[in-house]
Amino acid sequence: MSGEAGTKLRNSNDFKFDITIAFVIFAFLIVVSLTYISIFFFTKISNQEFQDKVKIAAGNIVKIYNTKEQIIKNSTLAIAKSELFSSEFNINPQIISSIFKIFLLANRDFLKIKYVNQYGKPIVSCKKIDNQIICGNSDQNRFSFTNFKLQTQLFTKEFMTKDGLVFETISLIKNDAKKGFIVLESTLKDLFPSNNNLYNLMMIDNSGKIYYTNFIKAKSIFDIFTYNLADKIKESENSFVTKDIYVVRLNKKFKLVFIQNKKLINKTDEISQKLAMIMILISIFLAIPLGVFFSKPLYNFYKELDKKVKEEIEKTKEKEQMLMHQSKLAALGEMLGNIAHQWRHPLTRLSLLIQNLEMAFKMNRLDEERFEKFKNQAFSQIDYMSQTIDDFTNFFKKDTKKEEFYPHELINKALELMEGRIKQNKLEVITDIKNVEPVKGYKSEFSQVVLNIINNAIDVLNERNVKNKKIWIRIDGRKIEIEDNAGGIEEKIKEKIFEPYFTTKFQSQGTGIGLYMSRVIITQHFNGKLYTYNSKNGAVFVIEL
Repeated sequence: MSGEAGTKLRNSNDFKFDITIAFVIFAFLIVVSLTYISIFFFTKISNQEFQDKVKIAAGNIVKIYNTKEQIIKNSTLAIAKSELFSSEFNINPQIISSIFKIFLLANRDFLKIKYVNQYGKPIVSCKKIDNQIICGNSDQNRFSFTNFKLQTQLFTKEFMTKDGLVFETISLIKNDAKKGFIVLESTLKDLFPSNNNLYNLMMIDNSGKIYYTNFIKAKSIFDIFTYNLADKIKESENSFVTKDIYVVRLNKKFKLVFIQNKKLINKTDEISQKLAMIMILISIFLAIPLGVFFSKPLYNFYKELDKKVKEEIEKTKEKEQMLMHQSKLAALGEMLGNIAHQWRHPLTRLSLLIQNLEMAFKMNRLDEERFEKFKNQAFSQIDYMSQTIDDFTNFFKKDTKKEEFYPHELINKALELMEGRIKQNKLEVITDIKNVEPVKGYKSEFSQVVLNIINNAIDVLNERNVKNKKIWIRIDGRKIEIEDNAGGIEEKIKEKIFEPYFTTKFQSQGTGIGLYMSRVIITQHFNGKLYTYNSKNGAVFVIEL
């Protein structure tokens, strides 16, 4: 009896209680295990997302830098090679100041431009001050020839200021040091994104010195990281030093260091932990299948992913706007050459008038009638040159709203602006207008497309040494065809010519964004088409609006 009393049997209610407790404990363990697995999964996604996106971001920054650098170099060379500094007529500081003003207004990155003589003394200097252009010869700081090799056509250097990275280019005028130099200073302060939740950014030199950072104050990477890690960052380029630090080469002097933003990971962990508590409570009291509980984090994840996709789309639109602006600036060098050609004849006439005036004075034949005649003729030439400046200034002025216009009128205006280059290259332009229809859009953007196609045609005609250079422009309502007789485009690159950064020119002659942005303008801003085909004469570019 005593044995029976010591081994009391348990009833069915006791087993039900045990099973319930076991189920709750089992559910609790499963939920906790799966939750911590999900935390690990979220963290892994954050790391993978950083590694994927930081490569894209780094590549975009390097491309933008290379594009801006090339535009700055081409612009400097275009000024230095300009006919303004030709030995056929005297150099006029006032005319150079007018050109420099247009040049600085055309690009917000340009800060200062100087024309200095062979001894380094500034002759003309223009700079931006509070969105205004100030010109004169008050800049008495002589140009330093340190580290500049006279046998080089173009010299560049970079330095940091309180406003950011400054890019300075120096070029010989007409490849002759005796004629002086053109010095252009440009800012690259908008090169880096202002804020990014995914990563922090530093710019360092080859020794590890920090020139830019958006998250910490330090002079060197050795002040932030351990010696071993800092040494790896200094030696690495275009690779991940760790899973959350990426290093990419910007140029010979500077590197970019991308560091994953830990606040984003901590925020993800916090959300996951709160989610785990919610799932545990629901499992204990309701015992709902575990899959239901994971639907909410997956929804939040895809919602956040959708948000980031929209943000990337907006960034892409901003980059296209920047490329459009750069495409217009890429034609600036050629346009400056056109100004020089437009001014060449009136400047020659002014020179002859001055010589005639001097001769009349020496021969005592300078009376009031002769002086008035000289004055009227001189002012006539100056008015023509002033009108040329106004025409080019209006051409580069950005449109603020869409207007209705006739394509043939803008095409004729573009040909007038290019008259100097057309005559220089002995080019025959044949225009055939069958029908005219009005089009609504941005006039300057359409003009930019036409100028880009015509300039490309002239370049190809010159590269292939075509003797009787011809361009046909056919206008039939909303359809415009521009044809040359340069032999056409190779089939293997016909589709690639509209891709960004693709160019068949030398790196110093083209950026590869002209035709890409031309197609973007026609397709997105005019809802039209831009394509090409080969005729028996050469390439035909078709614009359908």
